[in-house]
Amino acid sequence: MLVKTEALILRTIAFRDTSKVVTAYTADHGLVSLLAKGVRGPKPRFGASLELFSHSDLVYYHRDSRELQLLGEASLLDPYLGLSGSADRYIYGVAVLEFLLKVLGGQEPPGRLYTLSQRTLEVLEDCPRRALETVFRAFELKAISFLGHRPELYACVECGTPAGETGDAGFSPMLGGIVCAACAPGETGVLPLSRSALTLFQRLLTTTLADLEQSPPGGAEVRPVGRLLEAFFQCHLERYESLRAVRMSGMFAAKGET
Repeated sequence: MLVKTEALILRTIAFRDTSKVVTAYTADHGLVSLLAKGVRGPKPRFGASLELFSHSDLVYYHRDSRELQLLGEASLLDPYLGLSGSADRYIYGVAVLEFLLKVLGGQEPPGRLYTLSQRTLEVLEDCPRRALETVFRAFELKAISFLGHRPELYACVECGTPAGETGDAGFSPMLGGIVCAACAPGETGVLPLSRSALTLFQRLLTTTLADLEQSPPGGAEVRPVGRLLEAFFQCHLERYESLRAVRMSGMFAAKGET
């Protein structure tokens, strides 16, 4: 069966002398693994359409009996070149791709996550450097919510007390949300959650990336929320480990202003 779709290129691996195995997040069929022949060498087929980050139109031959599909055509729509403009932008861009590879299971139906992923890469290209971490954490939180793992941020997960009445609330990664002051002593693994951190958590979930780009919080405010998110992912996503792009880059270090 011939399949035509647009896609984001998440990963490429060299295969033999002139080929690549490409992992693409397609708009219509979720994750797809593709064998791209003749794309390495002095005159590669398809130009830059199979480079990391690329937003491309793809045509491939699909068979249910095989996991690796054969790529027939590829044309570039957007290379997201702005992500190569600085080490910070590149790192956050890689973190988006790495996160998608961890959370997507393949054959996801079309939905908001694909559009969100595109929009996040666009914003990371041009936003102020001080907004990079905020935009990335908002992407993670929105993405995991689209996949059905939205944390409860507006009421105690145990008794249902509204967030505004929870007193000194905590966050339970295992239970999946905030825990009020009355319930927290009876639960294990509850992490501290300040009122300002909760407000920021809610803002990352509900505010558009464009608005976050225009008025980002400081890194010192975002990082505690990032640590809570990491703990939440480890409890609710199978075999989840913190992103290599995060661990290796020192992306939690203070970021300079543009």
